[in-house]
Amino acid sequence: VVCKYLGFDSTASDHQLLHGVAQAAKVYYNYTGSSPCLNTSQTATSSLGALGWFFQACTEMVMPMCTDGVQDMFEPEQWNFQAFSDECNSIFGVRPRADWAGTVYGGKKIGSHSNIIFSNGGLDPWSAGGVTSNITQSLVSILIPDGAHHLDLRYSNNLDPPSVRAARALELKYFQKWIRQAQKSTGTGSTISKKRKNSP
Repeated sequence: VVCKYLGFDSTASDHQLLHGVAQAAKVYYNYTGSSPCLNTSQTATSSLGALGWFFQACTEMVMPMCTDGVQDMFEPEQWNFQAFSDECNSIFGVRPRADWAGTVYGGKKIGSHSNIIFSNGGLDPWSAGGVTSNITQSLVSILIPDGAHHLDLRYSNNLDPPSVRAARALELKYFQKWIRQAQKSTGTGSTISKKRKNSP
């Protein structure tokens, strides 16, 4: 939806570009059309609790990011862990552990884990860092060419592309399979079936 406001060719005027950017920003910051002014100083509305993501980055999931203004559209800014740590400390009174996520979750060595679906939307810039191929039979990757950021986890609607619908159906099959396997290994499934047989 955002991209339809930014589909300009090289002949577009500065006014057209600026108007397109404003319309694109409204998709996120004013999707209801009821805001007289856009508060673009926040990356989320106050009701979404954007600080929660930042707190998670400060305590669990440090995500180094940098920009160079050449390969991206942002002002150049190098990653500075100490500055990030200082900001976390000033806001939350905590210091991040740079290697915590890798230590706890295994980093790229996750072959001993199981029952994880890594879904990646082709329209999601984050997918560049995602798991895009199966690792084992229970560490599976589902690629969604027409999907945006975790679109498969959102409520379904009539505008969902077929690739998202197919991904949800495949995810459901994996869930059902893994639940059946867990029930078999714990004996839960056989207990349930026995109770049903003995029920009046």
